Amino acid sequence: MEALEAASDRARTFFAASVQRGKMSKGEKNAALANLNNTIDLKDITDADLVIEAVFEDLSVKRKLLNELHVNCKDSTVFASNTSTLSITEIASGCGREEQVVGMHFCLPAERMKLIEVSRGMNTSDAAFQSVWAWAEAAGQLPVQTQDKPGFILNALLVPFNNDVLRAVDSGLATPADVDKAITMGLNYKMGPCSLMDMIGYDTQVLLSEAFYPATLDTRASAPPMLRRMVAAGYLGIKNGRGLRTDESGPEVGPTPTYNLVEHGTSRSFPDLNEIRHDGQGNTEVTVHVGGGFESDSSKVAVLVELDLECLGVHTGEGSGEEGSNVLGFARYRNGNEMPSNLIELVRQPNSDPAAISAARSLFESLGYAVAVCLDMPGRIVDRLVRPKYNAALRFLDEGLASADAMDTTCKMGLGYANGPIERVVQGGLSRHHEICLNLYAMTGQPGYVPARRAQVAHLRENRK
Repeated sequence: MEALEAASDRARTFFAASVQRGKMSKGEKNAALANLNNTIDLKDITDADLVIEAVFEDLSVKRKLLNELHVNCKDSTVFASNTSTLSITEIASGCGREEQVVGMHFCLPAERMKLIEVSRGMNTSDAAFQSVWAWAEAAGQLPVQTQDKPGFILNALLVPFNNDVLRAVDSGLATPADVDKAITMGLNYKMGPCSLMDMIGYDTQVLLSEAFYPATLDTRASAPPMLRRMVAAGYLGIKNGRGLRTDESGPEVGPTPTYNLVEHGTSRSFPDLNEIRHDGQGNTEVTVHVGGGFESDSSKVAVLVELDLECLGVHTGEGSGEEGSNVLGFARYRNGNEMPSNLIELVRQPNSDPAAISAARSLFESLGYAVAVCLDMPGRIVDRLVRPKYNAALRFLDEGLASADAMDTTCKMGLGYANGPIERVVQGGLSRHHEICLNLYAMTGQPGYVPARRAQVAHLRENRK
């Protein structure tokens, strides 16, 4: 009963806040609360038309509960499972009414999110599926149909992506703050992945990974060593005040340096060079090279070279992990040939001059751009993290997991994305996606970067003689 009372307290708090925000009247609040009944006796729900289970994400626990519900509930009762990773078919197996079990995954926080992933088991009847769909619509929710496959849509895309983020942070690619800045500013997400994992909880991310990886054998879904270390050390996220973003301070911003601009050709970062064209001449502190050209100058605090897909080391050369100078790379993130975002990814090497990094950050921030600093690794931050997710979404489309619209709607409504993955990769150009992925795969060898079939087809069509 303790857990039920805690849930009731959360409901009362939520409804009270809804009244304060003008989302509902006091009468509506009182009526809703009057409909809540706490019980730990399954016989109290004998006459329920729909039972939604949200017990611990363990197959044996869920199966045991459904068997008990079958004994206690009327023959017409439909059972729905709020599982986020387990198979509906497996949960329903042996319960006695497999045809009346439906997947009904609520996106968290359920009281605020409208999206529900609805999925059939192999034995689910049309009548049971339609009754759950109608209930979701009557409750003011937005149902989307997905198949009974590991993770459905949301977690099939989110769990591996979050693990990719943890591996990137663990490798020293960027700080959690800069990862979140790059993702929110570059992709227009409402929340960065590190902040989202702080909210989800790292113990929950372990459970999701452990449920998802055995069912898929996708290495991206396996729990990263950093994740297990965090949980072992008691870093669980917001729930205990210890996470990736719960105790950090931003970088100090120095004075705006003087700079001069050197044009070598067309700039991907600044299609309109008037945005940064500058009259600085003579003894400036920073030189900004655009169009891919580069000249070293040790007299400057910083020398900045614009990058496309290449690493900074292509211009500066590389040692054995000791490289670094006053030369930094930069790229303004853009999705294909769409207008560039407001994000500047500032690329450093292991021993880059801290004064150069500070000057470059201050320069771009003074021009109104958001700056995320990262190591000189393939794909920098955004492409390194998002391209495997785009490939996964394209493959899910081929495999019939869900329609493109269902996947895009799930990510927009369930995760607060401005654009769904299919929508965004198509807008940026599937052939450009193919080019980026091949470059990343060549430098990393990681299978998540192998271009999906639809990107391969787009590339071949574009390059037909």
